[in-house]
Amino acid sequence: MMRRFNDWLGDKLAYWLSTMGCFYLISIAILATLFFQRPEGVQAWLMFWVTVFFQGVALPVLGYVSRKAGEKQEQILNETHDAVMDELALVKEELAIAKEELELLKKLLEELHKRSPDKR
Repeated sequence: MMRRFNDWLGDKLAYWLSTMGCFYLISIAILATLFFQRPEGVQAWLMFWVTVFFQGVALPVLGYVSRKAGEKQEQILNETHDAVMDELALVKEELAIAKEELELLKKLLEELHKRSPDKR
């Protein structure tokens, strides 16, 4: 039960944290902190921007991009599956036709053997 809940919660968090809306919300929240406390010195500014970029910007964007790539991959797989299933249906039809033709050829061969005199 707990595992199912964890899977459900993980799926929901992964989806919502990888949206562009989350990206904008985090970006605004991070930039809003500058109104209350500004970093002092070059090192503090550098640390602030690295933290902003990697934690606040890059991670939601990476999640968004990977989700979009996954959707594209799923679309390609579905298209490939549909194409293969269409080809399989055609092969089955051709196999049925070939079996009918084989039966017809067998009957013709039997008739030819019955009509032709035995040359032994």
